[in-house]
Amino acid sequence: MSNSSETQALGRLFVISGAQAAGKSTVGQALAAGLTRAVFIDGDTVDGVVVSGSEPMTEPATVGAVEQLFLRYAGALTLADVYRSAGFDAVIADNIFGDFLDDFLVLAAPEPLHFVMLTPSIDAIYEREEARRKNAYRDGITVEGLVDTIERDTDRVGLWLDNTDLSVAQTITTILQRQDEALVDTAEFEPESAEADPVR
Repeated sequence: MSNSSETQALGRLFVISGAQAAGKSTVGQALAAGLTRAVFIDGDTVDGVVVSGSEPMTEPATVGAVEQLFLRYAGALTLADVYRSAGFDAVIADNIFGDFLDDFLVLAAPEPLHFVMLTPSIDAIYEREEARRKNAYRDGITVEGLVDTIERDTDRVGLWLDNTDLSVAQTITTILQRQDEALVDTAEFEPESAEADPVR
């Protein structure tokens, strides 16, 4: 509800993905902090609103876990839209790879977004995982398996950035300098009918 007679410009949407411990949340939050007017939305935070009946992601994934993942994606995008409609840029950080990337882009359609896949080395992921003292790799999910899914089974859309030897500041600078490369036209992924809706 602005007093201005002009229509509020829609904020940009940045989406940061990568394996666990690739630096998504750190980079995403720092990117939002470096923009003039922006919000940061962490997929883990959205996931945390489920206080009972949560189904963790495993390998292989259960139907319930996949359904909750799509709800998590939809929730993050909805929250981003609330702020973007008020002129804020929004930065989402989440685990979006493999076939789930296409599903996420369908949910985001037809809004364009800047998609960044962080691809540090396996050794760097192990080092970062140990340093943050979190247990992200469990229930059959391994660093090698996840990196393989990203490298082999994920569409090469947006900007893929090896941040193994980049500081957080250098990573953000690179993303902003190359944001045109990161731009994805999600209208290409928009379902032609309700039958194609990934939330099923």
